[in-house]
Amino acid sequence: MTILAHQVEYSADKRIATVFFGENDGLADGRHTYEIIRAAQADGTCPEGQYAKIEIITGVPQEMAVDITGGLNTAVQVDDASLMNLEGKFDWVKEALKKEPYADQIAYKQNEEGKFDIREILGLMTLFNVEKYPYPQHPKDAYVSKAKCLDLYEDDPDSFKMLRPLLKDILYLHDYVHLKSRKRYNDVMGGRAAGMKGVYATRKRGDYEFIFVGNEEAKRLSGGKLDAMLYDGALYPMLGAMRFLIEQKPGGKVYSWKLRSFDEVKSFFDEIAPELVNTTYNTCRTYGNKPNPVGKDDNHWDNMYKTVALNFMTKYSAR
Repeated sequence: MTILAHQVEYSADKRIATVFFGENDGLADGRHTYEIIRAAQADGTCPEGQYAKIEIITGVPQEMAVDITGGLNTAVQVDDASLMNLEGKFDWVKEALKKEPYADQIAYKQNEEGKFDIREILGLMTLFNVEKYPYPQHPKDAYVSKAKCLDLYEDDPDSFKMLRPLLKDILYLHDYVHLKSRKRYNDVMGGRAAGMKGVYATRKRGDYEFIFVGNEEAKRLSGGKLDAMLYDGALYPMLGAMRFLIEQKPGGKVYSWKLRSFDEVKSFFDEIAPELVNTTYNTCRTYGNKPNPVGKDDNHWDNMYKTVALNFMTKYSAR
C-alpha cells in the first residue's frame, strides 16, 4: 500500500510510527488490499504472522497528489481498459473517430502508443454526461478519478453513447478552451493570462501539442503561440460547465447542442471565456496558486456552471 502523508514520527525504540495526515493526504494505492485486511480483522480471520508492505511518501506538493495517485493506479486501469477493448466495448468510439487525423493517437489497450488513452476520452465524455451528473451534481470524477469514469462507462455505456454525435465536438472543444480562453482574456481584459500561476502551465522552449484541432489551427486560434495551456484543475470545471449547452430533444435518442451549430457554441464560449478565466484565477489564488484544489472545489464547479447558464439564459431567453 502507498500512503501520502504530511509527516511521520518514530518512537524511541523505532517500533511505532505515528503518521500525520493533511487535508488531502491518505491512501494513494492499495485500497483493495486495505479493505481485505480490515475485513479479515473484523471477522477474526486474519492469520498470524502476515505482513503487508506499506510505503509512506511525505512532502508531496498538493498539486502533484492527483498525478501520483493516478500513476500508481494506472496499471490496473489500463488492464481493465484492455479487457474492455478486447470485448469490443470501444468499437463505437473507434468508428466515430476513424476519419479524424488524430484517430491513431488514441490508445485503447496496454502498451499501445498514443497522446491520449481511452480513459482520458471517457473522462472528457463524463464532463458532458448529464444523465449521470444532472445539476446540481457536477462531474468532478472526470478530474479526480479516471478509474471512476471507466467504471461508469462499464456500468452504463448507453449514457455515453448518447454523446456520439457530439464526441468530435467535445474533443475539439477540449483544445479550443485551452487556446481561446487565454486569447480571449488577453483581448478583452488587456492582461497576460499565461502569467496566472496555477491556471496556465507555460513552456519557455517548445510548443504544446493540440492534436484535436491540429497545431496549425491551434496557432490560428491562439494568435500564434502554443507555449501555454490550462492545468487540468483549471480546465475541467471550465469545460464541464459547457455541458449546460447540450440537451436531449423530445423523442430523441442522442444528445445535441441547444445552439444551432457547433460554431455558435464556440462563439458563445468566446464571449464568456474572460469571465470563466477570471473566476478560475480568483479561486486559484485562494489556494495559493495551486490548480489541484481548484479541480476539487464544489463551489468553483458550481460557479463555472452558473456562469454558463446565466449568460445563456440572458442571451437566448427570447428564442
